Amino acid sequence: MESYAGLVGWAFLPSFATNVIQSIWYSIKYPVNSAAKPASNTPKYRRHHSRIYCAVVLAYLAYTIVEVDRATSTNCYDLLNLNFHSFSQKQLRTNFRKASLMYHPDKVGLAGAETFVRIRAAHEVLSDPVAKVAYDRFGPDIVSCTTCRTLKDHISQGLASFFTFYLGSGVVLVLMSFLGKAQFGRYWRFIVLFGMAGLELAMVTRSEPVIFLSWIMPHRVTFEQVAILHQIFISTFIAISQIGPILVPSKEQERGNIKDLIGRLELLTAISNAESIGQLQSVFDVFRGDTECMTQLKRQMGMMALDSRLAQDQLLNETRSVVQRRMMQRKNT
Repeated sequence: MESYAGLVGWAFLPSFATNVIQSIWYSIKYPVNSAAKPASNTPKYRRHHSRIYCAVVLAYLAYTIVEVDRATSTNCYDLLNLNFHSFSQKQLRTNFRKASLMYHPDKVGLAGAETFVRIRAAHEVLSDPVAKVAYDRFGPDIVSCTTCRTLKDHISQGLASFFTFYLGSGVVLVLMSFLGKAQFGRYWRFIVLFGMAGLELAMVTRSEPVIFLSWIMPHRVTFEQVAILHQIFISTFIAISQIGPILVPSKEQERGNIKDLIGRLELLTAISNAESIGQLQSVFDVFRGDTECMTQLKRQMGMMALDSRLAQDQLLNETRSVVQRRMMQRKNT
């Protein structure tokens, strides 16, 4: 349910928050009925909307990453207050006795019964070397495997969920590519997916935790690190698919923008021509009906056209003569 809620949040929250923030910002920056306030669907309005949207998506991405780490349930080591890197069996028994006395139903009543059961289950897992290694790599679900007897059995069972996740993710990415969805960064998405699969395979098959992940998430067991990486992968590429086309427009989008610009220029040119024609008509309207003035006006306009043509011809002749002189000079040299 939480994953579905997260997808719904990605689908609606960034757009809703962007509209609200832009509305509030405009109400603060521009006075009521201000002519400077950008209207909807204008380039300035869309530019502001895109910037706010990118900021909202990045902020929501940071929130989801922090939230998945915060929402991770308490593991067996935390229940018994143990350092999973360096605890001893003696410390395990000591901390188990303390926790059992603290949360025993005879002492705290039914309110602590669930915690008491979880403490006993954690002690059983950490007391068994095979169950402990399987738990560290694949989480509490693998411990309940009734057919697993050896570490190899646990690893084989745990890898089933590993293949299910990556096979399902790969199929979804391929379908999205065929349907034309989330085209931005699709190749990098596949590369990162394969890279994560290799990293996770190394995490669950090696005997020691991955050093750099232990440095980044020092209080997380291997299976918790894997769960956090899964969520980061999903959230990050949802965010990239939303803001990527805005930050790096595709060729199709650029062509569309150029077409829009050309259309606006053609519209402005038509308006300018119409205004020019209207102004000329208003100037010559005063001569309408006056035959003598119209005749004189035509004569003057004809003389102006002839002078302009002669000036153009003179300039053309001078240019030709200059070119001929330079060609003669080059031949002589």
